[in-house]
Amino acid sequence: MAMGDQWLHWFAASAVPAFLCQRNGVRVEIVSRTAEFAAAVDTRTGRLDETAFLAGLDSAWPETDSSPTVAYLRDAPDWECVLQALDDPPTRCLGILRLTTPRQRYNEAFFAIAQALPDIVARLDRNHRHVYINPSIERVTGIPAQAFIGKSKRELGLPPELVAQWESLVDKVLHTEEPAEEEHELPTVHGPRTFLTRVVPERGADGTVLTVLSTSHDITKLKHLQQQLAELARTDPLTSVLNRRGFVERIEQELHRAQDRRGRLSLLFLDVNDFKSVNDRFGHIAGDNVLMAIGDVLRHEAGPDDFVARLGGDEFCVALVDADAAEASAAANRIRQRIKGLGTGDRCPCQIGVSIGFITAGDRDLTVSDLMTRVDLQMYREKPRKPGQA
Repeated sequence: MAMGDQWLHWFAASAVPAFLCQRNGVRVEIVSRTAEFAAAVDTRTGRLDETAFLAGLDSAWPETDSSPTVAYLRDAPDWECVLQALDDPPTRCLGILRLTTPRQRYNEAFFAIAQALPDIVARLDRNHRHVYINPSIERVTGIPAQAFIGKSKRELGLPPELVAQWESLVDKVLHTEEPAEEEHELPTVHGPRTFLTRVVPERGADGTVLTVLSTSHDITKLKHLQQQLAELARTDPLTSVLNRRGFVERIEQELHRAQDRRGRLSLLFLDVNDFKSVNDRFGHIAGDNVLMAIGDVLRHEAGPDDFVARLGGDEFCVALVDADAAEASAAANRIRQRIKGLGTGDRCPCQIGVSIGFITAGDRDLTVSDLMTRVDLQMYREKPRKPGQA
């Protein structure tokens, strides 16, 4: 007796609805069947239409003999058929018909959805070992999904900092029995990517949390967009240097550092002399070009740790990190000469002069406002006096 016939004999003895079938060209035909299967497709009493059933088998016919396939019956959603190939390439199959339970259908629907999702979906036990993980993990990390099953991320040798962050998140869900989420960076075949991972508890029949289900969604593009928007919010759109908001955020950090004796801080405050006449004589576009040229000079003269801001109108500020008063004075002189030398090739319609005040942060400078008040006064002392001014 052939092996397929032997199996069918065993299934018949166990009252299992089973059958042997073969593919004859483009058609699938049933060769033999158990009594239970015959009853299921009986035209008078059965609950399945054999013609529709055979069409379902044709669409689910296995491609290799390595593993079973499942045929879902469109017109009979409570039934499914498992096919196991008996040769390679498959021309003959053994089939088992089964009536699914609501929970089984739910689990299989979850499995079908999870398998197709681009997000990483994983189920872990209380020891952090993977019970399930979908194929997306291989597309992201290059590691086959099967390699994860039965192992934790620690046992897989993933980066220790990632393991620690991940286990802390899972332990939090196991302890609180409440969902939690966290952003983390994951090494992928495309380089480091940022993921938002959400972990939810899964309970057994008695309410005990047995496993957790995690979904990890790639938010790298969103994070880049957020960073770009944050940068735009801190940047002057005309000159591309910091605006007042961005400058205050940076200067607060450097002031705290100077107050803690971890560095020094000097400020240059610039104002364009008689800028109104540039706009009046040459137009506001020419005025904008002057401001952009000044911004270029300041960026060029600033060191790698320094930063430049346009505070508004024709006022600029340069923060010189770890610079003393002598260095600030030298920087002010260089900038003054560079701006004075701007010409038509630099988009300036006339010679430009600037007044520059500079200070070095001291013990009395407790706030950014203190700093700005002092450097502003210094700048106005440098302003050329108009006729009739005291």
